[in-house]
Amino acid sequence: MGTIEFVALLLAGIGPLLALAHFLKLPATVLLFGAGLAAGFLPGSAPIRVDPDLAIGLFLPPVIYAAAVRITPHLLRHLLLPGVIVGVAVSLLTVLGVAALSRYVLLPGITWTAALLLGVVAALFDTRLFQEAKGAPHVPRALTDALKAREMASRVVALTALALVTGAMREGAAPEVTEAALEVAWALAGGAAAGFIIGRGVLWLRDRAGPAPVEIAVSLAAPYLGALAARGVGLSLAVTIIAAALAVSAARVDRETGEARTSAEARISAMAFWEEVSLLLSSLLFFLAGLAVPEALTGLGGWHTWQAGVAAAGILATVIALGWLGSLVSTHLPPLAAALAGEDAAGRAAAAGVMAWASTRSVLGLVVVLSVPQAWPDGTPFAEGGLLLVVVALVVLGSVCLQGLTLHRAARAAALQNGGDTEREETRARTLAAEARESAGAGDDVADAAGLAAERRALLDLRERDEIGDEGLRTLLREGDLRKRAAEGDAEPGAPPPQP
Repeated sequence: MGTIEFVALLLAGIGPLLALAHFLKLPATVLLFGAGLAAGFLPGSAPIRVDPDLAIGLFLPPVIYAAAVRITPHLLRHLLLPGVIVGVAVSLLTVLGVAALSRYVLLPGITWTAALLLGVVAALFDTRLFQEAKGAPHVPRALTDALKAREMASRVVALTALALVTGAMREGAAPEVTEAALEVAWALAGGAAAGFIIGRGVLWLRDRAGPAPVEIAVSLAAPYLGALAARGVGLSLAVTIIAAALAVSAARVDRETGEARTSAEARISAMAFWEEVSLLLSSLLFFLAGLAVPEALTGLGGWHTWQAGVAAAGILATVIALGWLGSLVSTHLPPLAAALAGEDAAGRAAAAGVMAWASTRSVLGLVVVLSVPQAWPDGTPFAEGGLLLVVVALVVLGSVCLQGLTLHRAARAAALQNGGDTEREETRARTLAAEARESAGAGDDVADAAGLAAERRALLDLRERDEIGDEGLRTLLREGDLRKRAAEGDAEPGAPPPQP
């Protein structure tokens, strides 16, 4: 089978494989990885291979952007201590701790380059499976918000470390400490500034775009412009893309007037679009990782498969333990401390356990290992590339299976007192939004423009005071968009009259 036919078959098969996983009640990632693994063992060489630059340049930007554009800057502001700062500390400790453990205990004798790459992968996590397991309603919202902030922090730390490691590989030598510090400072500060400019530029262009599909197409430029800027002038890829996403998410609604910047149709469609992009790219990466494993097994060199399995188990146990310690510290910091005020020491430990268990290893880890250069500057092959892929695949799959299948039970077993506060917050927010709509003179017209603007202002005010979370804000804003879109459809010429 040729490359073109294989790619066409792959694109055609992702949807049915996802549907089959849902029918069998299996994690979709496991089934996709298994399908790729089976394809890799077919006779002949693999029809396609992932180019390292392609993995970073094509796959990584939209995955990062899709996650970051769902949150608002308020989340990072409210969760600065237990989310951002603790997240940075835990990520740094994970990168260095896993690297040292891998080099001296789990895989003695591997190079520091390979060990640090394992540390980078171990530091990356996401909470998507936690949301899909619907465990969030059974824990305080502050806990899930802290996890989201830590997820962003982990990506910044891990991908910055990745840039340093791969840069050293391409140069053939590690940079001096002062040089590395200046490089990191420039990457972070410059990335934040560039991302903000890109985000505002995309907003400016989107405001002048045409119909909803064009608006969404314009927004697709943000992650790739961020990636190009980061690569062109040595900025942090994660910081640039996250800053662009936050600039876009912060400006969806004008705080003073309550007016939305884009059409209701565009906002509704854009949310579904980015969710679909994230799903398809994640699925594709798991399949490609499975496809690459058979070849990686032949490149283990003097290592055995069981050694890779033991190393993966050790790494996974280490990151869960470090995540629990960091989470335990977070439970004593505001606003988590207030949300867990009614819990004793055992309850706080259980809350920390839920946070650690909800932090499943991310598909970005597969991007990292697939993006590692296959050779040193002098042309010598990177001998540990196969070992890295096998270990990382086992770590990610082990995390998905072990944690992903038990997240719901873990959240319920913790029995935290403020579990379900998200639902209470949304109920109260709906009441206050309705009151604001009525005060604006909308009456029973739930799609009145002035009433919707007043409703949005009330919701934004609640978010600024941290009385509702990002998920609740997005849900309630979407309900308003749906009402407005329905009213617009009824008003179109030739549209059937609304049913009583």
